[in-house]
Amino acid sequence: MRGYVYLSAAAAIWGGMYVISKVALDVIPAFVLLWLRYAVALVVLALVLKARCQPWPRDGRTWLWYAAVGAVGYAASIGAQFLGTAWTSAHLGALVTTSSPVFAALMARWSGEQVGGRVWTAVIIALAGVGLVVGGDVIPGSAVATAGASVTAGTTASSLGSSVLFWAGVGCLVVAAATWAGMSVLVQRAESRLPASESDPLVLTAGALVTGWVMVTPIAFMQGMAVGWPALWRILTTPEALGSVLYLGLISTALAFFLWNAGVQYASAARANLFLALQPVVGGLLGHWALDEPLRLTFCVGGAAVLVGLWIAAGTQPGRSES
Repeated sequence: MRGYVYLSAAAAIWGGMYVISKVALDVIPAFVLLWLRYAVALVVLALVLKARCQPWPRDGRTWLWYAAVGAVGYAASIGAQFLGTAWTSAHLGALVTTSSPVFAALMARWSGEQVGGRVWTAVIIALAGVGLVVGGDVIPGSAVATAGASVTAGTTASSLGSSVLFWAGVGCLVVAAATWAGMSVLVQRAESRLPASESDPLVLTAGALVTGWVMVTPIAFMQGMAVGWPALWRILTTPEALGSVLYLGLISTALAFFLWNAGVQYASAARANLFLALQPVVGGLLGHWALDEPLRLTFCVGGAAVLVGLWIAAGTQPGRSES
């Protein structure tokens, strides 16, 4: 049960992150924001490790595991999610990225792990619930299809470009879902193959973040150059941008990544990734509470379906003992 609490807490934090990410991405380039987010998280995790008198691992094999987790999860997955959300919408981002349990279950089957009908049933119910919660974004393209001969070539080209960018965003979101599932599998493998001190969730999260931070640095640098350093500095020193970066780094990265990696070590990858379905549910509830956004009947039905799916998945967990 402890693992499910960790996973639920991480998903709840990320559920409340969508609005902040969207606001921050309106003024800060995606990979610059990601670089700053990881930098803040690394400083915090390094201070915690120092306070615990816990040394950084020195074994090269251990760092290869950290590099794999960081490259797949923190560079590829989060980077693709940021781009996909920027090019589509937060709603569609929530819907597509919560398909991670499907990829996790397929990866588990491919690696020889048994994935029973109970898990697949839970996945289907939870994803159907997410679809109801999100409400199903309307896919753009009708503007191109119905433009007609009266539309100028420039307008048609612009619509076509927007459609291409949208589908590129959808592709990024699919990549984000698949690579996050792959990262969860890697975390489990690392936990079973590394000494306890080196697979500790705090150490593993910090080590993987080092790799993710290094890998996004070149892209963040190029985006910063494109915007211009003086202009970027003026943006980052505003209270809104500074608050967003600190929240994303401290809460959504340092704390949530630690909770996720701790939870994954207690549950199978397919079950663990099912908890991502809580993100849009929590986001909708927070939007209703903080922004007075209405809650539709489909949201309530979908939220109930998500909870039923998680209950089914949690019913039989053959994973690690929590004693």
